Amino acid sequence: MINITIVGGGACGVAAFLELMIQITSRELVKEVSLTLIEKEKPIGYGLAFGTDQPGHLLNTQANLMGLFAAEPGHFSTWLEDHGSLHRKDIKGEGNTDTAYTTRHLYGEYIADHYKEYIKKAHEAGVNLTIIESEVTDLEPKEKGYEVIYHQGSHYSDYVILALGTPKPNNYPEFQQLDNYVDFPYPAEKILNNIDLNEDVGVLGSSLSALDTIMTLVDNGHKGKIQLFSPDGLLPRVQPVENLPYQRQYLTIEALHALQRKTCKRPRVKDIFRLFRKDVEKAEGKTIDWKDQNRMGKDPFTLLKKDMEVANNGGDGLLNVADSLRYDSETIWSWLSTEQKILFKKWLGPHWMINRHGMPIPNAKRLLELFESGLLEVHPFLESVRFDEKKGQFLLDTQKGKFELRQLINATGPATKLEKMDSKLIENLCKKQLLKDYPIGGTIINPRTMEVLADEAGSQLYAVGHIVNGMLMDVNAVWYNVRTIQRLSHDIILKIRNEYYY
Repeated sequence: MINITIVGGGACGVAAFLELMIQITSRELVKEVSLTLIEKEKPIGYGLAFGTDQPGHLLNTQANLMGLFAAEPGHFSTWLEDHGSLHRKDIKGEGNTDTAYTTRHLYGEYIADHYKEYIKKAHEAGVNLTIIESEVTDLEPKEKGYEVIYHQGSHYSDYVILALGTPKPNNYPEFQQLDNYVDFPYPAEKILNNIDLNEDVGVLGSSLSALDTIMTLVDNGHKGKIQLFSPDGLLPRVQPVENLPYQRQYLTIEALHALQRKTCKRPRVKDIFRLFRKDVEKAEGKTIDWKDQNRMGKDPFTLLKKDMEVANNGGDGLLNVADSLRYDSETIWSWLSTEQKILFKKWLGPHWMINRHGMPIPNAKRLLELFESGLLEVHPFLESVRFDEKKGQFLLDTQKGKFELRQLINATGPATKLEKMDSKLIENLCKKQLLKDYPIGGTIINPRTMEVLADEAGSQLYAVGHIVNGMLMDVNAVWYNVRTIQRLSHDIILKIRNEYYY
């Protein structure tokens, strides 16, 4: 019997389990294929991202895009309708259920609910299913498959799917043993157990992880000042309840393909940005001063107030053109050379991220209150962080000043490079050349099948989620990951059946 092992039981791991269950049973492979799911934490389904019970930790994507099934993006919204809809306290924002923002814990309930349902379906269908509560630390390549090694033992598997979730960064290892330092804001208990809520605290980062950190602090009665430090100092923009629709006329797949066809060269970042600007100006109905769009060093409080006003009116050209690229950005990204991808991240990366991955309006309102009360500050151009043992203080240097704080939280977000991911499994797989670094981040894969491409990987190792963050875009989004999970599931079944199907 052929075995498929899924390593990880968070959102991606459960989505892979559900998709494979559908494929195995619908294609009558129950007697030929067995499934193994390995997860170190209980309960399965929540993972690091959706196991949080903090009320301020909201999804930054609306419900109608969060379905666990690639072909049914609105499945989560339907589930919400059947489970209390807008009457629930853990659903935030205005509008209908489709456009609501829910707590991440509620989304974890949705995942866990379907995990339990499909466990039952597996038993009823006679699927050979094994659930192992352990941490996978290594894979040993065999002639065809892999020996999956975990704390309690090991087993042979023909196919392995790495669904490892959000990797904690291993930056600032020199602070690890300090009681007044938190190396990662998840789970929230790490903050609550180590941070004095009556004192000022520094937070490394200003993106969505930093906003989660702020919500954890204020939801639990933090009284001191919260100071964010990051190289760019950019807060995510505020996401409208519903973006005003915009049909792109310039930055289209057709236009970029025509450019390649005529020049016989791959598109450049300059080409993409030129077309993007034309679409934004078309959406705005006016010429834009693009130098003025650079937010680096500008007052975040002033920008946030303006962003709230823009979001309440359905967004501006920047937000709405970025939103319209949701389903085409993967193709455009794949057409860029590695060199051009590096330039994109250098030139446009921070501004793209804050426009494409905004914060929900309910959280933006809370940030405004903190700014107004003087309890929140954002400091850009962070240059260095160190700890002075004599003073018992963290010393943070920025281009605009020096700061001393007794407490510090690392909320810089998940690591991008494999070597910066705090994972024994990833470390071992890199040593054995089962994973290979992609210059932008993550590991190299075949993006059409999600098969890992490395010297010793073989042809039956797959990866999904943040571990492939360089080759693919939007790997922090469930709606995107379930699409890639559908690809890899189909590829595995195709190999097993050795036939083409649709």
